[in-house]
Amino acid sequence: MTETALAARRARGDGGQLRRRGILAFVMTAFVAVGGVIAAPIAAQAAEEPSIMVGVTEVANERVVFAIEGTGFGDIQALPGQTEPHAYFKLNEVGSDLSEVAQDDTSISASIAEGGTLSDELSVPIGELDASKSYEVISWPSRSFPTEENVYARTAVTIDWDALFPSDEAAVPSFTAEATEFADERVDFAIEGSGFGDVTALPGQTEPHAYFTLIEVDADLSEVGQADTAISASIAEDGTLSDVLEVPADDLDATKSYEVISWPSRSFPSDDNLYARTAVTIDWDALFPEEPSEPAEPSEPAEPEEPVGPTFAAEATEVANERVDFAIEGSGFGDVTALPGQTEPHVYFKLNEVGSDLSEVAQDDTSISAEVAEDGTITDVLPVPAGELDSAKSYEVISWPSRSFPTEENVYARADVTIDWDALFPESDPSEPAEPSEPAEPGEPAEPTDPAEPAEPTDPAEPTDPTEPAEPTEPAEPTDPAEPTDPTEPSEPAEPTEPTDPAEPTGPAEPAEPTSPAEPTGPAEPTSPAEPTDPAEPTDPAEPTEPAAPSEPAAPTATAEPTQETAIELTDGSGNPLDGVAQGGDVTFRIAPVEAGTEFAVTVHSDPVTLPTAVGDADGVATSSWTVPADFPVGDHTVRFVSDTDTYELTFTVLAADAPGGGSGLAPTGSGPATELLAGAGIMTILCGAVLILVRRRVVSASAR
Repeated sequence: MTETALAARRARGDGGQLRRRGILAFVMTAFVAVGGVIAAPIAAQAAEEPSIMVGVTEVANERVVFAIEGTGFGDIQALPGQTEPHAYFKLNEVGSDLSEVAQDDTSISASIAEGGTLSDELSVPIGELDASKSYEVISWPSRSFPTEENVYARTAVTIDWDALFPSDEAAVPSFTAEATEFADERVDFAIEGSGFGDVTALPGQTEPHAYFTLIEVDADLSEVGQADTAISASIAEDGTLSDVLEVPADDLDATKSYEVISWPSRSFPSDDNLYARTAVTIDWDALFPEEPSEPAEPSEPAEPEEPVGPTFAAEATEVANERVDFAIEGSGFGDVTALPGQTEPHVYFKLNEVGSDLSEVAQDDTSISAEVAEDGTITDVLPVPAGELDSAKSYEVISWPSRSFPTEENVYARADVTIDWDALFPESDPSEPAEPSEPAEPGEPAEPTDPAEPAEPTDPAEPTDPTEPAEPTEPAEPTDPAEPTDPTEPSEPAEPTEPTDPAEPTGPAEPAEPTSPAEPTGPAEPTSPAEPTDPAEPTDPAEPTEPAAPSEPAAPTATAEPTQETAIELTDGSGNPLDGVAQGGDVTFRIAPVEAGTEFAVTVHSDPVTLPTAVGDADGVATSSWTVPADFPVGDHTVRFVSDTDTYELTFTVLAADAPGGGSGLAPTGSGPATELLAGAGIMTILCGAVLILVRRRVVSASAR
């Protein structure tokens, strides 16, 4: 039986081994199958390479549009700050050095769809094209510069140069400038131009523009300055323009010949960049009529009064312990012109110490920007806090151009002022309350203990009875007559200026004068309470305690408020200050304090980018938000807030999105080759574990049997 049982076990054991082998074979087959499932998409994805197709459309005398269709960009992932992956595209000369590609070259950042496809348009101005060269479109990673190693794809393009530069439209810019004279005032030059179709709009412009100015014939173009009278004329779609250049009569000289010139917007003229020029004819007799008629003579005296340069007067009005208002009346400011963003010209005014260095004038100094009327006159008030004035100094009011700091060269005019210092800082009783601490000295009258001689009054103890002598002691404490037992406290009543009288009571024997707290020991003398009725009057001094109120003059310290400076802050969406902003990030520019309702035109420079208009709210705050373009140049930039009267600027830093502090990155998530591989490995681990457990259970079970 034993041998039979052993044989049976062996038989079962052999069968168990066969079963185990079958299970292991199943596991290996499953593993190979799952591996194939995982490896298939990996191989398929690895086989996809980025490629692009480009369609070309020429816009005659304007630009070339390249319609880009791309596939195989599925492996590209979104960078920090991007909601989807992007790739750069640019037109490049075939065979050129990629290291010469610059940040300001025309390019686009195209977004990539989930399937790895993209579709976008690259528009290249004709000014960047040369018919003698061959071109290709290249693609490379976002937030980088192209190299031979990182280019995703490239494809040659064919441009129809005849369609881009049609021979029948080779127009050359030209214009006429007809003069219309306004006697003793100005000359208007009506400009009519054509052939400006090749001029393109610059960044921030809604249409192309060209500059026009009047210059002396054969003048040196390098001497044309920003302050010269000029206009920026808009160009129509057909290349024509129509505008008027107004030149003040004071800028003209009848002994000279003039011409109008035209050149590109946002530049200075040179012999190389002039679009066109044309001589003009001015009727000098019409502009400067000689009318020595007698009626005109009476007006002539007024002409000499017209200041050779601007003049003004500043009359002071003192507001005691608070400020001085300088009423400014000026004339002769007719040559001052409105600056960009201003609806009328303005001039700065400020109170300055006579002989001081103008270079020390600071932006937060008290000043005003006064509006200039059409006739060149100014009427305004300059308020200066008393806390900024020193009676030991001499002052003058100076005037200089808006949006600048004063110098000895640009000061329009200056006027000495006279301030009534006694009216501004009156010597009033309120200043005396500070001296009440001195009356503590009356405590010394304790020495008059000698007057103890008045002990003759048989009732010296009576003063302890507040019912009688308490009244004489009231002057000591006008506010609290209940404490007559402390005659030494009369030092406080020193506030009623009467303590100066104590010198008179040389004779303490005269109880009629206990009103002088200087002899507090004298209360023993008031044996004749009837006489102390006079001291009842000193109870009025209790009112002098009110002089403490004069401490209110300290309130003028509130004048420090005007020193609060309007400034711009860089903040995030929650109003928290920022040190800088990353490419692709959001930023809010906040300016305060400003007047409610004030509108500011907001731009970011160097190449101007126009932001939403900022309007001052009821809290004196104006804001403008901006999303920094992903390809915006890194480095320092300037944001500028311009209202009708003022301009404010702030320099801030744009950081690279992938630089430290430029944004944070997380490990990529979602489905991809690595994710699928890990998922497959996990499935295999679970499956293998389950099979091994099953095999072990069967082995143990077989052993048990």
